[in-house]
Parts: sequence; structure tokens; C-alpha cells
Amino acid sequence: MANARHRPQKRTNESSQHTPTVQKISRHLLGMLYTVKQVRIEPTTCNSDENKVKRKEFAAAFVEYQRNGDFIVYYDETNFNIYCHRSVGRSKQRTRATIVLPPSKGPNLQVQCAVSAEIGIVSHRLERGSIKMDKNAQFVEEFYRAAKASEAYTASFVGKKVVIVLDNAPAHSQTEQRVASHDDLVLLA
Repeated sequence: MANARHRPQKRTNESSQHTPTVQKISRHLLGMLYTVKQVRIEPTTCNSDENKVKRKEFAAAFVEYQRNGDFIVYYDETNFNIYCHRSVGRSKQRTRATIVLPPSKGPNLQVQCAVSAEIGIVSHRLERGSIKMDKNAQFVEEFYRAAKASEAYTASFVGKKVVIVLDNAPAHSQTEQRVASHDDLVLLA
């Protein structure tokens, strides 16, 4: 009777001969090198044809300004969080490690900075809360004037354009309309 359990059973009908087993499917999938992975979200506009064309135009314009020897300033901002607390603590055995914190994290701090290869830091500013479009335009005007007044500009770039390279941050969306126009100012976004 024990031998009957371990004997392979004969297949009786035709359809069972073509039914794949779990092990057979597993071997087949392993042969195809499929693995389980964390899903990565990729926005539909990320590499669209329209965005590729825009990137190419941006790169071509940037290279042209470099060839012309224009004064290039890079501008960006970042969130700076001063709310810090420990995530690991010490306590006696069988007691919790606790820390008493204020109920809110406080206002956001934004650091705005404009840098150039010739000068280094052209201008910087710390803002509490989010950056509004008007404040952003004021800062662009401020570091445009600082770049024009710099020793590096007056020594080597007189008569050249000041090219300000921006990213696509929401605060930059209306910068061109809000900044006073100058003949030698180019906003490249």
C-alpha cells in the first residue's frame, strides 16, 4: 500500500497531458528572467515627444549663449527644514523612549540662491513660507543688478548678456512677465 502512494499515476485522458504544472510554469518564467519589483511611477509627460523637443531647444540655446561668451547665472531654490528630532533614544528596560515636541513643525524656510562660474555666489536669500511670484521676480531683479555690478562682469563681460538659467518651479512660471525688461537680460527656462 505504501508503494502505491509513491508510484506515478498514469494519465488517463488526453487533456491532462497538456496541462502545465506549477513547477513547469515556474521554470519557464525563471528562464525568461522575470522578477518581482517595486513599481516606479513615471508621469506621462516625463519623456513625451513634446518635452524632448523643448529640452533640445533649451540645450541648443544654452550652448549658443556659452559660445557667445555671455555671463551665465544659475538660479534655484530649495526647502530648508529646521524641524529636527531624534528617531532613536535611550530609556530603561521596559519603558518607552519618549521626546516632547511642539505640536507643529513651524513655517517652511526657503533658500534662494544664484550662482555663477565666474563669481561663485551672486546672491542668496532666506524666505519664511512659500515663495510668491512677486518675491521671486524681485530676487531675480536683485541678483541681475548684483551680477552687473560685480568685478568679474565689469572686467570681462561688458556688452554681453546676463543669462539666467531657471528650472520649472511654480514660482518661476510668470518670471518673464514680472521682471522688468532689460536689453541684456535673458531668462532661460
